[in-house]
Amino acid sequence: MTRPTFTIETFDSSTVSDWDLIQVFHRSVHGIADVIYSPQQKSAWAPDGIQLSEWKQRLAQHTVWVARELSNHECMGFIELDANADIECLYVCPRVQKKGVATRLLSTAYEYVTSLDIEKDQWQVQASDAAYDFFLRHGFLPTQRNALERYGVMLHNTTMQKVLSRRA
Repeated sequence: MTRPTFTIETFDSSTVSDWDLIQVFHRSVHGIADVIYSPQQKSAWAPDGIQLSEWKQRLAQHTVWVARELSNHECMGFIELDANADIECLYVCPRVQKKGVATRLLSTAYEYVTSLDIEKDQWQVQASDAAYDFFLRHGFLPTQRNALERYGVMLHNTTMQKVLSRRA
């Protein structure tokens, strides 16, 4: 497969639907190998029937960028920053993973965060076991292992932080 040509843009629900983001999230989670997260864990993390109203409310409170394929404008991935400018989530469609989409989304968000006029030395993410190596390659270091329960199923992730380099 050739490398996709894509653009990164600020999320706008008039050009990319909230459902598109939900589909990317769902496909990304369910595309993780069963040796990393079991089918039960993936179903607890990204259940069928995700509530659109909850997503819309969360997205409205966060900063979100999407990667869109140039040829057909399909949503290929997205990154979401919470109110503290930390990474809430980063998901890429399985068919375009390892093609530079996540790296470009992360780079866009990093440029934004380092341009903010806020007192923030560390950038944080709760990295899934599937994303751990990606964040490690991009300068994030583990600080804490986490266990959380969703729908009676235990999930694990790792809090990771990266030192922010401010522009002069």
